[in-house]
Order: sequence, then structure tokens, then C-alpha cells
Amino acid sequence: MAEFLLEIGMEEIPARFLLDLSQQLEKRVADFLAEERLAYESLSAYATPRRLAVLVHGLAERSQDVSTKAKGPSLKIAKDAEGNWTKAALGFIKGQGASQEDVIVESIKGEDYIFVNKHLPGQAADQVLSGLNRVLEAMTFPVTMTWHDYEIPFIRPVHWIVALLDQELVPLEFVGVKSDRISRGHRFLGHDVTLAKATDYVEALREQHVLVDFEERRANIRQQLADLASAQGWQVPVDEDLLEEVTAIVEWPTVFYGDFEEKYLSVPHCVLITAMRDHQRYFYALDAKGELLPVFISVRNGNDQHLANVVKGNQKVLRARLEDALFFYQEDLKHDLNFFVGKLANVNEHFKLGTLADKQVRVGALISQLQGDLNLDQASYEAALRASQIYKFDLMTQVVGEFDELQGQIGEIYARHYGEATLVAQAIGTQYLPTTSGGALPDQDAGALLALADKLDTLFQYFKVGLIPTGSNDPYALRRTAMGIVEILLDRGWELDLLPVFKHLVEAHEGDQELLKQLTDFVWARVAVHLRNQSVDMDQIQGIGAAKHLEVGKANYVAHFLKTHKDKNPTAYKRFLEAITRVVNLGAKVQEEAQLNLDLAQTDSEAKLLEAAAKIDQYKISVDALYMYLDNLVPVIEAYFDDNKVNADDKTIRVNRLATLKVLTEAVLELFDSRLLINKF
Repeated sequence: MAEFLLEIGMEEIPARFLLDLSQQLEKRVADFLAEERLAYESLSAYATPRRLAVLVHGLAERSQDVSTKAKGPSLKIAKDAEGNWTKAALGFIKGQGASQEDVIVESIKGEDYIFVNKHLPGQAADQVLSGLNRVLEAMTFPVTMTWHDYEIPFIRPVHWIVALLDQELVPLEFVGVKSDRISRGHRFLGHDVTLAKATDYVEALREQHVLVDFEERRANIRQQLADLASAQGWQVPVDEDLLEEVTAIVEWPTVFYGDFEEKYLSVPHCVLITAMRDHQRYFYALDAKGELLPVFISVRNGNDQHLANVVKGNQKVLRARLEDALFFYQEDLKHDLNFFVGKLANVNEHFKLGTLADKQVRVGALISQLQGDLNLDQASYEAALRASQIYKFDLMTQVVGEFDELQGQIGEIYARHYGEATLVAQAIGTQYLPTTSGGALPDQDAGALLALADKLDTLFQYFKVGLIPTGSNDPYALRRTAMGIVEILLDRGWELDLLPVFKHLVEAHEGDQELLKQLTDFVWARVAVHLRNQSVDMDQIQGIGAAKHLEVGKANYVAHFLKTHKDKNPTAYKRFLEAITRVVNLGAKVQEEAQLNLDLAQTDSEAKLLEAAAKIDQYKISVDALYMYLDNLVPVIEAYFDDNKVNADDKTIRVNRLATLKVLTEAVLELFDSRLLINKF
């Protein structure tokens, strides 16, 4: 067994792409080895800003031999009337690299076909690995560069390649760079290093101040942060995204800290943290009480020499950023709330849409409409309504102009400053939640109502002017908006059917039925994504999606209800669907108003089904009650179709029977369309 090292050395790779590219290279190498039938025990992937590498452990000396039998055309096509090979046969033989003498004939289901036995001998590992340039050529990147006269795009220009099979150099060439055994150490602290064998890689680079293992570097930084916090008596919150980014921009991490003037602590702390974390890639520190300290923590790509100069340089940069933040904050507070609210009338949400002031009016009206369905407590409703009158005001502040990622958060802080009620301020602060699928959600009814109304309005307004996502293109993040609607409704447990909400909005837009369909289909697609993530069967998702409602919580409950019953007893579940589908197949076609007459029953089974249909409304109080009621009717339904002819010759009887099926069908379609479920069996 051998060890093989492949390292691609480049100019600095953008931090946000490093881990994905490392994983891609690892997978492509694994796929290459599998395709080439070269066995191995395991792979280790390494990544630093200047390199991607893979170390293959337990590599076989040769690829595996393989014998295959290639199937060609049928014999009647392979030979003409005189018994000569046709062009089709000769082309097949040539394509297999065989001769006519290698052809054999075998019968499949009574028809003769020609075959060629092929034996592919294994190759020495170094011969196989010399083809790895194909892996590099196949790499894909979110952004690319080309250089010199090379037409092959890559994430960054390649400067060196190491390819070692144990002690032996494997010849490779890519974009004019030939493989060698020389790697490069830290740009400032290290030197070039000649690797005697593949297994020297990690330790040899460590000696040149490069920790090639991404996870080791991440753990190293985490430990240094913990040690610093312990030594200083601080709390240092570790933002995992920031930690990953910092790990991706250093090869030899050294944690250090500096301070800044306490006057800047008068600025809202979220501004200071954003300035440090998002703009400067700094961690921050809290005291024992959880209060922000005038301290920043950074990670140097180097050792601890001359750190005082490094601290001073970082202090200078941060001071300029914080001075701007302090100035903007102080300027904002010179104005009252109405100053910012008034400005919203001069700013459009989008050049095709109305102003932000218009949006606030629409959202307020939508909140009142939703309250009629949700019936929340009066305090939450009034807080959401008040918030809707001002909630976009922070977009006009200078702080948000500089730190736009803080919109909403600054609104909450300023709202409190201007004396707005706590619930109102909290609602403003959570208006954009969730910002990612599965992210944090508003934790108060008032905030959830405001966020829901805002997202519903956004979705409708953008769809109304034709700004609808196509394919993967979604410049206004409307899929995220729709998923936010879904997640808020599920989180709050609100029984809200969005179908009448959208109908109401569309009625004010000339009753555009195509627009209504686009909106409902778009939101349902997000519900379907949520259900797929919950491992709900696709047929159940489709069946529930065809129900005559768009109540997210109900759809979610029905999906899991069906899944549970199917998993528990597939036979009973199938029998239920078969019976119900016989009802729906006929009942869905009935256009007339259903009027039941129990006195027209001709058989015992018809009398029972008529009586059941007449009582079904009282079981619509819950999914469980309605489903179990329908499930208990299965024997009755089966007997009904055995004993009765639905399309009876007597019109009065026929109409009554169809009415019975329609009433039952309408109840079923409140849950799902069984016709889409039964087809999957």
C-alpha cells in the first residue's frame, strides 16, 4: 500500500470559497480513483489560502483488472443476407477495440445478439495518477481567472503542483506548471520545502509555519480565543461563520487583542459589533455581566513578533470606522421620529413599485385583515398596527445607510429612544425575520404579524408587476420571502388560509386569476420544500397540494398524519385510499348544489352513507376527527358501491346519489386529493 499526495499551490483563494473547493477536489479525486479502479483506504483533504491538497492513504499498487462483456446489435442486424458483417456490426467491433474473431453470439429472450469479451488489464498506480490533470481541468468555480495564454479558467493562478507517490514524483502538467516535490511555506515566515515522501507533507509544512489541516487551524484559533478569554476574565462569543472565514485567510494563526476608546460605547452595541465582526473580521469581548468591552480581538497570519505594531495598525483602522459610526449616530439623534417617517414618501421600494410610505399603509391594512382571521390579543394587534405606521423609518437613518445589515435592529433601538412601546419596538426589530431558511423567527405575536404582513405584501407587489423568479434566478429573494411566510405560520401555529388572503389582494388588481395561481403555486412550492425536508412522501405532498386551501399548518399536519398512518399500516392505508378515491372520482364531477334526501335511500348501505354524509360537517373540527370519520366509512363505502348503481335510471335517485358523493368529496378535498395518492400504489 502506498501514500499519494496532490497539492495545488495558488495565489490567495477567496475565503468564502475555500472549504467548498477543498471538498470538491477531494470528491473529484475519489471519483477519479473509482473510475480508474485504483483502490485506496481513505482520503485526507487539506486547505489553506494558498493551496488545496489531498493525501490518499493505503493506495493500491495497481488498478484492478476487469473483464466485461459488451453487447452489440442483434444478429439479424449484425449480418446481411449473405452472412457478412454489416456496417453496424463492424462499427460496434471497432468501437470495442476488438477484432471479428472476438465476436461471440448469445441468445436473449429467444433472439441472438453479438457480444465481445473485453479484458482490461490493470495499470501501475503512477500511470493512472498521471491522468489527474483531468481532475483539475474539471474543477468548477463561482468566479474564475485566466492568465498568460492559457484558456483554462481557474479560481486563481496556479504557481506550483506537488504530486508524490510515496517517494516517487508523478509527472503531471496543468496550465504550464509541471509537478515537482517542492512545496512552499508561509509567505513571510517560511521557505520552500522539498518533500522526500508524501507522508512528510503535514509536518514539513508545519515546520514552515503552515498548518495545512483546516480543522486543526480552526481548533487552534478557538483554543487561543478561549485561552485569551480565560486569562483576561472575558467572555468571547465565537461566531462560527466568522471563525470559518478567519480560518480560511490564515496559514499560521496568532490571536491578539487591542482596545478602543470608551466613548464609542455610547453607540448602539450592535453597530460596534457589526463594525468589528463584519467589516474588520474581529471578535468582540464581554465582561462577566455580559456588557460589551472596548476591546477587539483579531487573528494574525503570522507569529507573535512585533505584535504591538500590528495592534496599533488595527486600532487606527477600527478607530476610523467607529468614529464614523459615532458621527452618524449622533446626527441621527438630532432628528425626531417624524423626520425619518416623512422621508419614506420620497423613496420607492422598487422603481416599478410605490414608495415605502405606501408600503406601510398597505401593510397596515393587511394587518387589520389578518387580525380578522387570527383574532390575536388586542395588545399584540395594536402593537403590530402601530409598528406598521413607522416600521421602515430606520432605512432613512445615517447609521443604516452605513451599516445596512442592521436595518430593523436600529429601528428597534431608535423606536425605544423615541418612546414607542416595547411591543412596537420589538416588532420593528424582527420585521425581516427569518433572514434564512430555518433561521430565527419573531418571538412575539405582534412581530410575527408585522413580518407576515410585510412578506405577503412584498410577494404580491413584486408578482403584480411581473418580477417573478424564474429558474434559479431570484434577485429579490422572493423564495426566501415565501419560505419566511411558511415558517412564521408554522412557528406561531396560526390557522390562516392564505388562499382567501391572496384572493382579496387580487380582487383589488382586476381579479387577475393567473396572478392568483402564480402566487398560490409559488407559496405552495415552499411548503413542498418544507415537507420534503421532513421526509414526507412526494405523492402525499402532491395530494395535499391539490386540496382546496392554502393553510400551511393544516397542510403540514395532514402530511405527517398521512405519513404516520401509511407507515403504521400500509394495507389499511391503501384500502382507505381506494374507497375514498371511488367517491372522489364521481363526486368531483358533480356541478350542481348538493341537496341530500335521506328518504330516497334504496338499500341499507345507501341509507348508512347518506346518513354519514349528512353528519360529516360536525367532524370537520379537526384533521384527526375528519380522517377517522372517513376511515370508519370504508366498509360502508365498499358496500355502497357493491349494492347500488350510482348512475341510476331514475333521475331523482341518481341526483341524490351523486349529491351524497359530492358532499363526501368536498370533505376529502379539504384534506387532500386521494386520486394523486392512490396512483402511487
